[in-house]
Parts: sequence; structure tokens; C-alpha cells
Amino acid sequence: MLGCRRILAPTTRFYSSARSWRNRECLVNVQGAASTTFRTGHMARFADGAVVASTGETAVLCTVVSDLPSNNGDGGVPLIVDFKQSASAIGRIPTNYLRREMQQSDADIIASRIIDRSLRPLFPTRFNMPVQITCKPLSVTEDGDPVILGLNAASAALSISNIPWLGPVAAVRIGLLGDKIVVNPARSMMKESKLDLLVAGADEKNVVMIEMDGEQIAEDTILECLDTAFHNISELRIGILKLRSEVGKEKSTLASSEIDESLEKQIATLAEARLYYIFTDSEHDKMSRDNAVKELLEDVFREIEKSPQVARAFSRLSKKVFRNIITDTGTRCDGRGLTEFRPINSEVNLYNKLHGSAIFQRGQTQVMGTLTFDSPSAAFHPDSVSQLLGAQRKKMFMLHYEFPGFATNDISSSRGINRREMGHGMLAEKALKHVIPKDFPYSLRLACQVLESNGSSSMASACVGSLALMDAGVKILNPVAGVAIGLVKDEPSDKYTILTDILGIEDYMGDMDFKIAGTKEGYTAMQLDLKITGLPIAILAEALRRATNGIRHVLDRMAEILPESRSSFKDSVPVITTMDMLPFQRSILFRSAGYNVKLIEAETGVKIEQEDDKRIALMAPTGHCLEEAKQMIERMLAESTEVDLDWGAVYEMTIVEVLEKGIKVSAKDGTRPFTVFNRELDTKYVAHPSALGLKIGDKIKVGYYGRDPETGEHRLSCKKVRYTASVKPVTDLNRRR
Repeated sequence: MLGCRRILAPTTRFYSSARSWRNRECLVNVQGAASTTFRTGHMARFADGAVVASTGETAVLCTVVSDLPSNNGDGGVPLIVDFKQSASAIGRIPTNYLRREMQQSDADIIASRIIDRSLRPLFPTRFNMPVQITCKPLSVTEDGDPVILGLNAASAALSISNIPWLGPVAAVRIGLLGDKIVVNPARSMMKESKLDLLVAGADEKNVVMIEMDGEQIAEDTILECLDTAFHNISELRIGILKLRSEVGKEKSTLASSEIDESLEKQIATLAEARLYYIFTDSEHDKMSRDNAVKELLEDVFREIEKSPQVARAFSRLSKKVFRNIITDTGTRCDGRGLTEFRPINSEVNLYNKLHGSAIFQRGQTQVMGTLTFDSPSAAFHPDSVSQLLGAQRKKMFMLHYEFPGFATNDISSSRGINRREMGHGMLAEKALKHVIPKDFPYSLRLACQVLESNGSSSMASACVGSLALMDAGVKILNPVAGVAIGLVKDEPSDKYTILTDILGIEDYMGDMDFKIAGTKEGYTAMQLDLKITGLPIAILAEALRRATNGIRHVLDRMAEILPESRSSFKDSVPVITTMDMLPFQRSILFRSAGYNVKLIEAETGVKIEQEDDKRIALMAPTGHCLEEAKQMIERMLAESTEVDLDWGAVYEMTIVEVLEKGIKVSAKDGTRPFTVFNRELDTKYVAHPSALGLKIGDKIKVGYYGRDPETGEHRLSCKKVRYTASVKPVTDLNRRR
């Protein structure tokens, strides 16, 4: 359904005729499972493109702004995408000290990467206009999906702008509830879903980006979900195309970046044969191959001139030669066939002190994984959206990925974490989190550090993480392995070549980096990155079959090192246990801001938490520390100034304090006094103890009626004392806890 109208703003006189498009408001409704409304012309009208995408009460504004062309040559698309949640969008004030919107959260950065990876492939070849895309949620409900809306709004904003772009793309999220495929399920439904599949597509049956997280999903199920996704993607694309036809601007013309033909021939004469020799010499490793190419480039500079034009022409020639070798000979630069893997070596139990550890080596990619156990309290890690919406939860497993500069012989800053590290770590975490038992009592942190990198370090992190979990004795459902699948496609024709276990140079020179992780039973995580404008479903299905075989191969190599999880934890693993404790005893440990609990932790290293009303939980670094902590707790309880009283007995006690609400009485010198409230002093109403002539030092007979079940406080009363024949002397109160 399409409706557009022209709106005249009060400030119309300030707009020139060339910019009259800014005053046109247009609204497009897309019906169906992926119901979305696109609206433009009413907000952010100075931007090159601005669209609000909404579903129900959830709405996201996306703006697109471009700048003058830069001289980046073939250095990639100068694109910046920022997605940032807003506390006001859900009716909250930010919880930080300044009460302001601060830097992006981890979830925001992952969302930014998803949008970037969906849009980047559709920019024209050698596009050189700096572009910034900003996605700002305006209103978010508890079941809204601002990431999907942000991606679709960004696609619509680019489509109606004057920025050259080959879109639109559209995206949907697919869930799997039981055996039912659900399109764009509510957030509450996703908690029960076995699959979280985000698909962005362009044209008919052409995938642009995939982000998947699932519980060992079969290949046939994934393909069925993709088919459902594309039916809804097609409807969204039609809506965006309608919006563009109504208010879209004429696209700018890109400046020609063609290189002089004579220069290209001159460089080819100098370098083509030598490039062929370098790329077919399987004795080269990553460093020696890179150095050989750099030396050849320096020779070309000396023969011609050192200029950006020469460097660009050399880069294009290198890519052409590299790709032709693969497609024409079926042999890769390291001598492998199209389906062959690099050599795989692994090692576990690196140090006894570590709870779980492993090194995974695949070719020249090496990752070390270290697993650490901790108490469940250390696992509180809500994502930003859930936290803002009040859905606070515990994240019992986390994977942190680190890519230092020395992994590629580079100098890098050690400050903070970059987007790439965060994205790769999140992918490896998705690959592993579903195979960890849901009732596992510890929180787990897996630290993956890339020590050498020559392709698919994120999938190596999934492999080393699986080994580290098994080395620690975690009974995972199935071991996990990962593989990166590449592609070299001849755009003018339908000819293509799929590569298994790609190198870094094959990722750079090729058209696809398809990371797939899973077990022998199904896939657990996927991430598709393309450099071409779309991938047909048929090629995607073939890549999935290639990945399935690759995962089995890696699992077999891993099983040679560690076929199953250890039968028990290492001695270095902390011990978690519970201890029964009555409600009134808990106050002895946790009173005075938890002084005794902090004392025990300082002396023994044992953390103590309240499990429930009847138990406390103890987490100790070792069994010996646990015993020390238990002994300290027993001493504290035994040294308590409490005395044991018999239920229903009458005692003579001394008044030690007179209060407005009652009196405090002591059963024995040195013991904690008890409170007798005014209502328990007499059968008649008592406003103040002085009304009965009670004063400090007086002896009074009180009856004991146990402890309050809620507070644990002693209950004493004087109301029925006169009917009691016998009185227990205070001197009999010798028992202590």
C-alpha cells in the first residue's frame, strides 16, 4: 500500500527549487509477516537520505550523508555505519553516572557490523565517496527488533539518496519454534527459538549477508528457512522500490577511475609472469609471499614511477593473476586442491594451573584458548537492550577474542577492543554456547588469543574453545569445529570456484568469506561476508555442503588429540557447594554490611552468597580453602552471643533498656538482649513501658514462643506468665550455638 503527499513547510522560501524534494513526505506500508512502514520527508531533511522504518510501536530513524570523492583508489568503500541504542526510546534515563548516552555497547557494535556487511557489497566498483550511515532508534517496545528495522531503513535511505548504490537490500530475522518457521518473531518468542537467523538479500534468491546462531541445525532446515526469508525479503524490496520511485533523487555520477590502457600493458609486461611464478610457488608461506610481491612492486616503481596510479594498476593485475590461477588450474597458491585443508595440529592441558587450555594450529593460523571457571555471580552480563528493557539475566558463558598486532607481524595499539575483535569473538561464542549444558553450575570465560593469523582465526577460536572446554572437563553436548569457505566468481559469466579452508590472501583476493561452525549433528553459527552484489541460493547450498564435509574433517583431527571431555575437573578448578543455615544464623554472617563474609573471603578466598532462605552457597578456589571457610563459619556461629531457650518456658530476665516500642531484656550477662514489644507486656493496651512502672534493672518474667519465621527474631511475651506455675532459672541457660 503506497501513499505520498507533498507537504509545504512554513519555511518553504528558504529552499531552492533544486531541493524541493526535501519537502515531499512519502509513506509506504509493507504488509505480511515482515510488516513494515517506511516514511520519509518529515525528519532530518538536510541529510542526503533519511527514512523512518517502523513496525508497531518500534521505530528507527536512519540517515545517510555523503562527502566529496576521496582518492582512496582501490582501498575499499569509505563507509561508516553507527547504530546506537537510546535509553529514551524505551522510556528510561541512562543508568551511568552522567545520565547521558555514552559510547556504543557491544550489542550496538555488533548491530553496526551487521548493517555494514549488508550494505557494503552493493556499492559500485571503485566507489570513493565517503558515506556515513547513522541508525537511531526512536521508540523500542519489549518485543521490537530495532536491528532489522535499522538495516531496512538504511537500505531505504540509500535508495532514495543521490549516492550511487546498487540496492535495495532487505532483511528479515527467522526463528524456529519447535518445527515451525517464524518470520521476525517477537523478542519474547526468540527466547524459546532454536534458531536465530538474520538474512539480507538483493534481487531474487541472491543472499548478501547471513548471521546465524542455532542449536545444531540441520542443513535442510537452514535451506528451508532461507526460502521462507526470501519470500518476505522480496515484499520489503518492492516497498523500498516504491518509495524510491516516488521521492528518490537522481544518482550522482562517479568520476572515472579507469587506468590508462598503455600503463596497464606496461605493468603487465613487467610483472605478470613474475606474479604467476610467485602465486604458483607452494614453497612460499604468508610472509615470504607478501615480501616477494612487495619486492616486485618496488621493481615496477623503479622501472616506471612511484605513483598511486601504478600501485592501483599493479593491485588489479595481482588480483587478476591470482584468481585466474585458481579458476584455470584448480590449484591454490600453497599447492592445495580446492577441497584440501591445511595441516591441523592441536595441544591441550598447556599448564596445570589453568582450568582448561588448548592450542589449535591450522596452517599458519594459531589460536590459544584458556577457560576459566567462576561463580554464577560473576556471570551477570546483560546486553544493552535487555538491560534497558529490564530483562536482566545471567550470561553463564562468554568468549573474548583478542587479535594482537604480532599475529601478523604488525605493530598495533593495545588500547581497547576494536569492532573486528568484537565481531569475531561474538561469532565464536555463538558457535560454542549451545553445546554447554544448561544446568552447568559455573560461569565460564573463554579467552582466545590469536598468536598467528593467515585466515579464519574466528573459526580456529571455535575449535580451540571446544578443546579447552573438553580439557576442563565440561561435558559439552558435542565437539564444535569451524571452517571458512571462499569463492572466486567471474561476474560476467556464471563460472565460479568454491574454496575450502581459505587463506588470508584468498579472502582478500576472493569474493566471499563464509564462516560456518557446527557439530556432527548440525550448524551452530554462520557469518557470510560478500564482495559481490549477491550470492545465488544454489551456490550457497553448495558452500554449505562443502562446509559440512570440512567440519567433519576438522572434528576427526581434533578427536585424535582429545576424543571426549575429561572425566573430572582439574584440582585447580574452584569448588562450589551449599551449606544449610537457619534464617537467624544468616544475620551473623551478613550483618554489618557483610563484615564476616568479607573476612572469610579475605582469609580463605571463598566467596559466600545467599542461595535461598535455608542455604548459603560457597565457592572456593580449592577443597582445602573450602574446609577452612566452613570451620570459620562454625566458629562464628558457636561464638555467637545467642542462648538456647525452650519453647513455652518462662524465664526471669533483667530489663537493660526502655524504649518507646517496648523493653529490652537480657537472659544472661554478655548475651544479646531480646526485645519485648509494648503489645506483649500486658493483656491491656500499653502506650509506653513506663505506664507499667518498668525501669532499667528490674526483673521481669517472660514467656518464650520461638522465632519469627520471617525475620528470625525471638518472640517473647508477658501476657500469659501469671498462668504459668514454674519458672526456669536463668542459670540453666548454658547451651550456646
